[in-house]
Amino acid sequence: MCAMVKCVVALVLALGAVLSSLACTPTQEGAVIGGATGATAGAILDHHHRTRGAAVGGVAGGIIGGVIGHAYEINRFCPACGRRYHYCKARCPYDGSALQEVR
Repeated sequence: MCAMVKCVVALVLALGAVLSSLACTPTQEGAVIGGATGATAGAILDHHHRTRGAAVGGVAGGIIGGVIGHAYEINRFCPACGRRYHYCKARCPYDGSALQEVR
């Protein structure tokens, strides 16, 4: 693998790691990480058409990563009003109650 491809791979994976830390839910994190990994793999494997390979790999990786991340989704609910929220929320924005995990 040439030095330029190694640099691009490292940059894409680092960008995926940064973006996944900004994502709120496991579904979003999985989609970002899967998309970045798929785009990198696609660009490397389709060495004649790197752009096409990156696009196909990114889309496929994003979809698969999102599906896998969704399997790890932990929902929470408000015991006062019954509304449901993603795991990144700690308090209900409507009444301020502490959220509880759905079991």
